[in-house]
Amino acid sequence: MLFRSNVTGLIIRGQGAANNRITVDGDLLASTASLSRQFQTHSMTGAMFEQLEVIKGHTPDKSADSVGGTVNLVTRSPLSMREKRRVAYSFATRWAPSFTDQVKLRRDHPAHPLLNLSYQEVFDAFGGSRNLGVAVNTFYSENAAGGFRTIRDFQNTTSQPAYLYTWANQDFFNNRKQASVNAKVDYRLTPVTRLSFNAIYNDAFEPFNRLYEVTALTAQSVATLDAAGNPTGTGAILPNFTGTVTQARGLAASIVRVNETMYSFLNRTRAVSVGGVHELSALRVDWTASWSRATPHLGVGGGGTLTLDLPGVGWRLDRTASDLYPAFTQTEGPDYRNIANYRPNGQLNARNSSRLSEVTGLRADAAYTLPLELKAALKAGFSRREQTSGVSNRDRRWNYAGGTRPFAADPSIVTWMSERTGYAPPMFETAALIRDYAPVDAALWTEDNYFRESQQFINTRELTERVTAGYAMTQGRAGALGFLAGVRQERTEVDAFGYVRARVLSTAAQQTSDPAGSARRDYANNGRRIRRDYTDAFPSAHLTYDVTRALKARLSWSTSFGRAQPSNLLPNETPNETAQTLTINNPGLKPQYAREWDAALEYYFEPVGLLSVGWFRKEIRDYIVGGIDGGRVGTGNDNGYNGDYAGFQILQSANAGSATVNGWELSYQQQFTFLPGLLRTLGLSANYTRLQTHGVFAGTTYLTTDQVAGFIPETANLNLSWRYRALEI
Repeated sequence: MLFRSNVTGLIIRGQGAANNRITVDGDLLASTASLSRQFQTHSMTGAMFEQLEVIKGHTPDKSADSVGGTVNLVTRSPLSMREKRRVAYSFATRWAPSFTDQVKLRRDHPAHPLLNLSYQEVFDAFGGSRNLGVAVNTFYSENAAGGFRTIRDFQNTTSQPAYLYTWANQDFFNNRKQASVNAKVDYRLTPVTRLSFNAIYNDAFEPFNRLYEVTALTAQSVATLDAAGNPTGTGAILPNFTGTVTQARGLAASIVRVNETMYSFLNRTRAVSVGGVHELSALRVDWTASWSRATPHLGVGGGGTLTLDLPGVGWRLDRTASDLYPAFTQTEGPDYRNIANYRPNGQLNARNSSRLSEVTGLRADAAYTLPLELKAALKAGFSRREQTSGVSNRDRRWNYAGGTRPFAADPSIVTWMSERTGYAPPMFETAALIRDYAPVDAALWTEDNYFRESQQFINTRELTERVTAGYAMTQGRAGALGFLAGVRQERTEVDAFGYVRARVLSTAAQQTSDPAGSARRDYANNGRRIRRDYTDAFPSAHLTYDVTRALKARLSWSTSFGRAQPSNLLPNETPNETAQTLTINNPGLKPQYAREWDAALEYYFEPVGLLSVGWFRKEIRDYIVGGIDGGRVGTGNDNGYNGDYAGFQILQSANAGSATVNGWELSYQQQFTFLPGLLRTLGLSANYTRLQTHGVFAGTTYLTTDQVAGFIPETANLNLSWRYRALEI
């Protein structure tokens, strides 16, 4: 496998990206993954932010809805500058050297720019002095990702040898373009009042997202040999297979398949926030009102996907010399290199769908410093957030109308496997077949009109989530001991709507003769709106102790939770008439709850350096698992399913699992300013995390660390930096 891609999410303490939160100046930002809680990090640049905060132990004044942790991106405040004006710019090029292994599309586009320009200035405004700060940051980048991977399916047996019945190879290339502008204005209205305005404009555009796939496959059956040693019967695989060699007969089930997928994306994010800080002697009040919207559009500029099949190809695959690059030989059947021999398998698909994620929020905090000898303050606040997610779909597809007119091969498409082994089925571009979401040659295709009409119902879904929270806490210091303790309460209200299918769908003849009417009969009367709410409290306590001036100890206990994915909260019903079961989404899912203990020792070097060791234990309950028995559907028209499915067994996701994670974290960073000459700007940072987990992740199955899918037990990072004047490495 040779595969290079983008970072699309952050894992914190073994928890997947959907269980973590990313905020901007403390406010949740709308995500381009509208039906997921995962913020897609590749759709936003870090160039517009001054610093990054990682919050692992939750405090009452922060939202508690992240089982793993929260990453807060902090924008620049121009009023904090010492100088009057600051202009910074950078230009860089990402380059794939010719001596590295790259797929052809990446070799043909080796260099991609990265540009950044920022401007900050402090003004004397309206008779004041240095009371108006303006910061503007612009960014543009292209980040090409490409690679190759092979997929092999073997006979499901414990015996050896096992034959290979599917061999697929994929070439992937995507140039992700991103442009953003961030503007921030800070204004000191009076000596005790400061107002701020922040706006983000960000576009992430992927105009050339390509996946080329070639596959050789056959049926999972072994032929028998007659007395003369010739294969007979319907078995597809010759019985003389070994652990490295498989030969398939030229039967109808033996196929060479080519597929091309081209999907363009435009992920657009807009955000605006206004806020204020008021410091009145012992009282500090701050507030923020925010709005953000993400509107991903899938299928910008056309394109789609199409699969072409050539059946009746006998083939021999020999992995003796190379497991990754085996020798492919055609033994019988029509020439697999001639695209005129291929015909579509399935439909020509054009993708044209939109998503929407919108977040509006209002929060206010007040902190009062107590008139005591020890340093202590009381803090309280509230917040209100409404998050809306939705999907609309205008996808279309067409069936092949038949005929002998061949498709056109594109000789400029050269796959990685063809370069390494000579195995080169003909490739093509789906984009050449589709223009403006319709086939270029309409005579070759007949549209599936029922599919187009039904998509208006199937993929029209909406979810609104309202969160109201309040908290109270105390924070202070008594000598070498620092403390923080309090409780946060959050109320969540969920309103979900979606269409589900009728129990008995229209017939194929009805769908052909009256596609729009059939779609309405199958879906229009089955709209489901479901409302749920729940309220929870989240206490926490944190202690710090200065053992010496350079050595600090930390101990904390906190609680948090992770809400169910929006896709699990939307109405969905899948009946199985034979088994008498009804599989549904569960809008009534409660969150996953977590309790966490943290302990750490931190040693600070002079002038700049840190060595820390930490331990934590996280206990998660109400783990969300699928396929749980939800009882039986009742009888009567008010059973929740318009009177259908009476007596069916309900299968749904439920809060039925639990897990425990124990972890150790080591971190070291230092600037070697004590070294002589050019070495004094040398810097080193390193960290290491080791995790162990166990629990009932799948409802009834007890799993440990290495058995949990997607769980990463060990991670390490090492970074060495050096700077000399304008040069940084």
